[in-house]
Amino acid sequence: MRSGIRQVLRLVLGYPWHLAAGIGCLLSGDALQLVIPLIVRRVIDGLTAQQAGGWFLPAQAGLLCALALGIVGFRFGWRHFFFSASRMAEIDLRKRIYLHAQALSPEALDATSTGEIMALSTNDVESVRRALAMGLVAGLDGSIFAVAGLLALFWLAPSFAYWVVLPLPLLAIVMKRTLGVVYQRWDEVQRAFEIMNERTRESIAGIRIIKAFCRERAEAGRFQEASQRHLDATMRYLRIDSLLHPLILLLTGSCTAILLGLGGSRVLAGTLSLGTLVALSNYLAMLTWPMIAVGWMFTFLQRAAASMERIQQFLARPTQEGLLDPDHARSRAALSGDLVCRDLTFRYPGRSIPALSGVCFHAPAGSSVGIIGEIGAGKSTLFQLLLCWSNPPRGALWLDGQDLVDFEPNTLLSAIAWVPQEAFLFSDTIESNLRMGKPEATAEEMKQACGLAGIPLEEFADGLDTVLGERGITISGGQKQRLALARAFLKDAPILLLDDTLSAVDSDRERQILSALKGVRKGRTLLLISHRISAVRDLDQILVLQEGRVLERGNHEALMDRGGIYRRMADLQTREGAI
Repeated sequence: MRSGIRQVLRLVLGYPWHLAAGIGCLLSGDALQLVIPLIVRRVIDGLTAQQAGGWFLPAQAGLLCALALGIVGFRFGWRHFFFSASRMAEIDLRKRIYLHAQALSPEALDATSTGEIMALSTNDVESVRRALAMGLVAGLDGSIFAVAGLLALFWLAPSFAYWVVLPLPLLAIVMKRTLGVVYQRWDEVQRAFEIMNERTRESIAGIRIIKAFCRERAEAGRFQEASQRHLDATMRYLRIDSLLHPLILLLTGSCTAILLGLGGSRVLAGTLSLGTLVALSNYLAMLTWPMIAVGWMFTFLQRAAASMERIQQFLARPTQEGLLDPDHARSRAALSGDLVCRDLTFRYPGRSIPALSGVCFHAPAGSSVGIIGEIGAGKSTLFQLLLCWSNPPRGALWLDGQDLVDFEPNTLLSAIAWVPQEAFLFSDTIESNLRMGKPEATAEEMKQACGLAGIPLEEFADGLDTVLGERGITISGGQKQRLALARAFLKDAPILLLDDTLSAVDSDRERQILSALKGVRKGRTLLLISHRISAVRDLDQILVLQEGRVLERGNHEALMDRGGIYRRMADLQTREGAI
């Protein structure tokens, strides 16, 4: 908890000029406000003694107006500086979370849900911002008024001021008993929100599957259950939070009752002026705000500490070093694309059976390799290792004579253009999606890439400016795959990985794309996964994988002559009309 509070305070200290200006305005405004009861005291005593003639009252009224204008100006100043600092800290913290999520290691990414990242970036960051904006301001402002108010009470009424403030120590006892509970219950609220957020995200992302299986009511029940857990956690927190303010009002009311009883009797006895009693009432009223402010400050800080602890735990998760540091990246033009795989054996964490076992091949720069096999043979796992989405074993994969694990992530990924089987498109224009491959691409280059991928832009009413739905839902699966392929063509990387990229296109379109691919891959190393013999038959080398092992290798003619698995697959697809 304490480390979380230190981290919160460290955030606001990152903006010293805003902090200094805000404190200066706060002190100045509070100083002006503390003068007002003394002026009221002077006016009331003057009226009581009938010594308020001439310009006395107008002068005092003008002074009060001037003080009020000054207070308005200084309040605007401290709100501007403190709130600006808190917003900038919020942006910086959210950016850190986003960049860290982008750089997470494969293992950490697998263990992190989207709902968790969304909860951290929204509710948790908002809790920290509130602590910086209002929690610290309330604490500082309340401390000033508390010290000044107490000093004024003991200066104006030294004989009975200690009786007036007698209930205040009870506040410390209340705070001590509630703050730990506030921290714990706010952490429970945030975790429940994280679960609810993830449930919402999954339900929306899979809404078509839910509808297809008529599971709307069942999913609504699961969402209601997550929402109820969040509500229950929130209500447990609110029961503690709601207790603080009534207790504070009870304590301040007790102080006021004591003041009126003791102070009123002294006014009647003539040992205390009416103006002094009014001034004492004003200063005591000012003590109400510090007690409320203390409650706010500790509540906000406890909530922020719980949220900051969660954020720090996320930021402590391991990342791929250098992934977001382009300065370490070698030029991809310096890489030729010579790939070597030496006795690659890999198993996923928690699995006893390896996904790949003893895989070996050599893909010289500019050559092409087809990878074919049944579902679960390990084809996509090989691509994950080449992309370092999963950590490959040292000494198993080499690029241009260097072990893949020794590459800076940016260097490696800049050298590879990858098209997944399930094409991902952003809900933006076609142009924006294509520029992911080459940000500086011209319109002509984008049109040419689309043409090579077999997706003429004339198919779309607005051409490059056509806006796609979420994940490209407004276009067909084949169009999504071909747009993803065009994006990879634009990248012009020395290595091209195609993971069953043509599975959603018909045979005629496939022949067109494969024909164009011959020209596109000149000088590039191509690795192509496919279930179709027609997609790999013209490649330089074909690997047949089964249960993670390479059972056959060679070109199309050699494998057909061998009469093994490849030949049987080819014969079956020929009978089915797939070749």
